[in-house]
Amino acid sequence: MDTSKMLEFKPASSEQLYLMYTQIKEIRLGVTSLQEDLDKIFLRNRVVEVIENEYDFGKVNEVLEIFGGYVNRSFGIRVEKDGKVEEYFVRKYKTGIQEKEIEFEHLLITFAKEHGLDIAAGIIPAADGRGYIKVENPIIGDEDENVEYYAVYDYLSGEDKYTWLTPYCTDREFASMAEVMATFHNAARDFDPMGLERVELKILDFVETLPEIFTDYAGADYDNIYHEFFNKKLAAIIDVIKKNKIPEAVAAKMPYNPTHNDYHPGNVKFKDEQVVGIFDFDWSKIELRLFDVCLGMIYSCCFWEDKEEDKMRLDKCEIFLNAYEQKMHELKGLTGFTIEEKASMKNMLAFANVYLINWCVDAYYNDMDELNDYEYLAYLKHQIKLMDWIEANEDAIQEMVNRL
Repeated sequence: MDTSKMLEFKPASSEQLYLMYTQIKEIRLGVTSLQEDLDKIFLRNRVVEVIENEYDFGKVNEVLEIFGGYVNRSFGIRVEKDGKVEEYFVRKYKTGIQEKEIEFEHLLITFAKEHGLDIAAGIIPAADGRGYIKVENPIIGDEDENVEYYAVYDYLSGEDKYTWLTPYCTDREFASMAEVMATFHNAARDFDPMGLERVELKILDFVETLPEIFTDYAGADYDNIYHEFFNKKLAAIIDVIKKNKIPEAVAAKMPYNPTHNDYHPGNVKFKDEQVVGIFDFDWSKIELRLFDVCLGMIYSCCFWEDKEEDKMRLDKCEIFLNAYEQKMHELKGLTGFTIEEKASMKNMLAFANVYLINWCVDAYYNDMDELNDYEYLAYLKHQIKLMDWIEANEDAIQEMVNRL
């Protein structure tokens, strides 16, 4: 064989391979940094274009991203017109949201504000009256991913004291949160969605779909710490779903009502231990009222630290439920908790927690290349601990409810 015109593939030494590895790592880090910088520049430009072209606000002076959300992107902006500076809240909606969901949210907020929920962030219409702006980008890949929606809201006063990861309100703040939830439920009780809705099953139907969905995720071929833990806990999760039942005949006697569905200390603002602002209604829908109450407690009345033996804070749940009930009696509109709701409280707490387990699982498996395994594992472990605690403390939960 004449090798004079051939290129020999020589074996590489470990030193050469290590050098190549470090070079690739540096390139990857550089690309990641460049992507992050481009994301910031693009979003700032897009927000400025939307505001200056579609709203009668004048010039945008500042765009500041507000962190804490995991689905939408949020920004505070300062605009100037005729020498006067104003502040607004801008939301870039999650990819894949449907227009009728945005329209439902805006219609509900407007109705609730007109009927007693005066501390909600109102929608600021564009110059032509539209409540949101649709931006269509050049189509690349999935068509849904090339459509963006933006909306502008009042910028609420008050303090952002907590997040959903640090829900450690004072007792007065817990009571105030419950009173505001009751005020919202009561204000929205006669709401007509006009055929609009959020694209999600009602909770009792939704949980019935989860065993199959979870089993499919668990059966995928992944090798990481999150997937290993989820598979280990799958049987227990499904067992909880099957164990907790609320019969249709019982649910039929419970109030259905517009619900917030994302009510936690990170979505309200405080002043002097009172809630003075409420926002983020994009998860809202028509749902069993009890689900909204229980989901609010799963979010808010819990510990996140591993050192805490009890994961649910029943004393805080009792404050929340009593304040909600008392406010309903004061408002004399929507009924307080029914016999059926009180009897189903533990089961609905279990369903509300499974609802958040689904969020942890669905978010992770649909975007795992972009997410941190350990961060989302921490979220999942937290909800699993709550799941186990709820099942082990059924009697204590019912005793607490019986004291209402």
